[in-house]
Amino acid sequence: MDEKEKLLEIISFVSPGTEIRKGLDNILDAGKGALIVVGNSESVQSLIDGGFYINCDYNPQKIYELSKMDGAIILDENTNKIIYANVQMQPNPKIETNESGTRHRTAERVAKQTGNFVISISEKRKRITLYKDNIKYILRNINDIMIEANQAIKTLERYKAVLDNALANLTILEFDDLVSLYEVALCIQRFEMLFRISNEVKRYIIELGAEGRLLNMQFEELLIGAENELNYLIEDYYNDKEVKDVKEVIAECHELNQEELLDFGKITQIIGYGRAYSTLDKKVMPKGYRILGKILRLTRKDIDLLIDEYKELSYIIESDAEELTEIKGITKFKAKALKNGLKRLKMTVLLDKK
Repeated sequence: MDEKEKLLEIISFVSPGTEIRKGLDNILDAGKGALIVVGNSESVQSLIDGGFYINCDYNPQKIYELSKMDGAIILDENTNKIIYANVQMQPNPKIETNESGTRHRTAERVAKQTGNFVISISEKRKRITLYKDNIKYILRNINDIMIEANQAIKTLERYKAVLDNALANLTILEFDDLVSLYEVALCIQRFEMLFRISNEVKRYIIELGAEGRLLNMQFEELLIGAENELNYLIEDYYNDKEVKDVKEVIAECHELNQEELLDFGKITQIIGYGRAYSTLDKKVMPKGYRILGKILRLTRKDIDLLIDEYKELSYIIESDAEELTEIKGITKFKAKALKNGLKRLKMTVLLDKK
């Protein structure tokens, strides 16, 4: 698990709506401070001095009352139980910390020494700081997060509109058998840009917790089908002799930095066409996964049968229903549904472009 994933995990752990967050907010609202360690591991046990053993069920009111004492509070790893209260934590003082307050210095050192999730609440600054390993994160005001999240959603909507336009252009060119590698690289780039901004939005949604329900509904609606369509796009145009799983190809796109993502040559290299600028004008033929995937009556098995037989989308489009039924597994009903579906799809895309 990388640092970004760890950060999202600890943010979601204390997101609004969770029982632990209710307790933290109670402490903060009352102008109190607290040091809370999540997990009663052996490494944590070795740092405990004094205090008293409670081992009672957790609830927000109990942790608020216990925070009135100066010592740290130890919870179990699922925050279902309060194990200890009013304990003194004695981490290694040689562990480096940039914090100034005693509570925060102790919290950071305990997190680094044990690897446990530690929460420090400052009564003076009225803020909650999260620590885990070398990660430090200050929880922000919900209203501030909501403003940023709404801006990010608007950006995501713009990116989605740009992607949809690029895909519509690609669809028209695929029907006319006029696709160049430039259009393919452009669509892959737009997908990657969409997913990168979506990761930002996802973090806001996690941080908002129960407060971000409506935002999450918008987010999910914008991304419906996006991942599948990218998978089909890669399958359509992947050309490398080294056969790779679609997920591997997409992972390589994810690894591109911002500058590399703007270089279409990098993208064409990933899908097996080299990175010479002249390759962007190269005419390419889709196998048909993306277009055929839009025909509701066709299963993935049907699509594989058609592509195994015809190899390219243009040949499938040119074939009549009778020819299609010669393929074992493609019934007259499916052949008719395919031909009608292709006509409707082309008409819909052309009308949307006007």
